[in-house]
Amino acid sequence: MNHNVIVVVIDALRRDSVGIYGSKRGLTPNIDALGQNGTTFENAFACTNTTDPSVTSMHTGRDPETVVKHHGPFVTGEEKRRAESVPILPEQLQVNGYHTAVTGRTLGRWHQRGFDYYPEESLDRYQRRALGEYLERISPKIREFAGSLYDRYASATRSSSDAVDDFLEVTSDGPFYGFIHLMDTHVPYTHEAELVSKYLDRFDYPNADLAEFFRAHEDNGYVSETMREYSDEQDYEAGLARWFAKYDAAVRIADRKVGKLIQGLEDRGVLDETTVIITSDHGESLDEHGIYFDHHGLYEPEIRVPLVFRGPSIPDANRTEFVQLYDLAPTILSLTGTEATIDADGRSLVPLLGGEGDWEDREYIIAHESHAQSRRAIRTREYKFVEHVPEPVLERERGDSFECGYCNTTHGDKRELFDLRADPAETENIIADNRDIAAELEEALNDYFDGLETLSTDDSTVEYENEEELMDRLKDLGYR
Repeated sequence: MNHNVIVVVIDALRRDSVGIYGSKRGLTPNIDALGQNGTTFENAFACTNTTDPSVTSMHTGRDPETVVKHHGPFVTGEEKRRAESVPILPEQLQVNGYHTAVTGRTLGRWHQRGFDYYPEESLDRYQRRALGEYLERISPKIREFAGSLYDRYASATRSSSDAVDDFLEVTSDGPFYGFIHLMDTHVPYTHEAELVSKYLDRFDYPNADLAEFFRAHEDNGYVSETMREYSDEQDYEAGLARWFAKYDAAVRIADRKVGKLIQGLEDRGVLDETTVIITSDHGESLDEHGIYFDHHGLYEPEIRVPLVFRGPSIPDANRTEFVQLYDLAPTILSLTGTEATIDADGRSLVPLLGGEGDWEDREYIIAHESHAQSRRAIRTREYKFVEHVPEPVLERERGDSFECGYCNTTHGDKRELFDLRADPAETENIIADNRDIAAELEEALNDYFDGLETLSTDDSTVEYENEEELMDRLKDLGYR
């Protein structure tokens, strides 16, 4: 079949914020409607917890270990060479007659490969930050007033359009492949003051005096710097609960954009010819395991993600098989009938979407991280084993790859085992009494990594325009 495909990545969207995954807060009616008229994957997992490697895995079908596993400024020259040489989904679709477009967050660098339309880097948030710092030097009151005006009028207006409007404007009549990357649920969380107030009144959030919270976590670099920077007078008045409410407001705003996209496709008469895929590049920890409003760690909130397919011939179904985001590239090639192949670690999900072929269920999923800290994990339906592995790049840049480079502390032990049936929140490390289980899982984890084929490249230098500006933008988003 030769139909359209759109992947909507809602950055840092928690699975448990979505209604079809059990949330009772009513934040995602549009995503829920897609899931109720399509296929929902109950056990979908990201391969990692930062954007550069996660999006790369979606478009290459390969485990991040084999192409790009680092994020932002830590990406090595070797990884850039791999990313520029590996076959990728957008190029395969492009040469088979697809118009390809990216809107929303633009990652630049190798992520631009294969796209007919790739917008210029938006420095809007970076410029707002610089303006805010300038106004702060003049008068904190002026900055506060200007910020309240922006939040009330400009921000709310932009949140209803932006990426979706851009996409509907630039896509051709078809066939097209679209990659829409929404940033609403990434710090500092797109929100409307009225919506935040509504949720504060309606929902019971954990709370603490914000000034006291910052004092208690003054050694935590992420809390004391990034969270403090993005906290305004309303946050201090309401307390830490307002941060939770802002996240919920961001989820609601992102869901509105999904609704706008679906309506736009319907208005153009192409909805029934389009497969829409909703997912996230990783999840988000709000306060679990001492990780506040970020996504480092390999716990369930960070790596278990929503994954919904709605489109032609896709059945109404809930699938419980283990799937991962690197399955997307081979799946989309199969769905579109594209005569191209990529050497993927992932597998096509078409047999689980009502199509032909057999699916051999996975016994486990694998995830790993190489940014704030270095960990890798293997998760079965019963257990999760997590271990620290030394990471030369992090140790060169920070001196340590076990201690969290964001929080200046350690999250958990160097080796952890969790019983997910008895302890779904992963609060009790049971490895001391279950070393045989840990050893079996560690062996499977090692076998997996030993079996990966890492790409080989030459020693050429890869350079990108505006890479320095891109790194500045990442700092502005709280990356350290």
